[in-house]
Amino acid sequence: MVPQLISDHFEPMHIDLVFRELGDRFGFNQKAWRKKFEEYLSRQPRTTSEMDAFIKFGNSFINPVLNEILCRNALHATFVKLLFYIVEKNSVPGKKRVPLKH
Repeated sequence: MVPQLISDHFEPMHIDLVFRELGDRFGFNQKAWRKKFEEYLSRQPRTTSEMDAFIKFGNSFINPVLNEILCRNALHATFVKLLFYIVEKNSVPGKKRVPLKH
């Protein structure tokens, strides 16, 4: 489950920023992970937005890897916390910036 604040403020540009952060901070192969996401997205119902699919993909496939890297409990919401960080750090210019509280 994704907190309302993420679903309200998550924009398509944030997807690229998440992949960049994963590559820079954790050494993820961005090209390979983007391909995995595109394959996942292509299997989703047409009514599923790219952003919703990305959040589901991240929780299902990226979160376990992050938790393994960080030696955290497998169910820790690391990916959601990463989304909070990315959204808060990169709010869309012109929109009222709302501080995200976790």
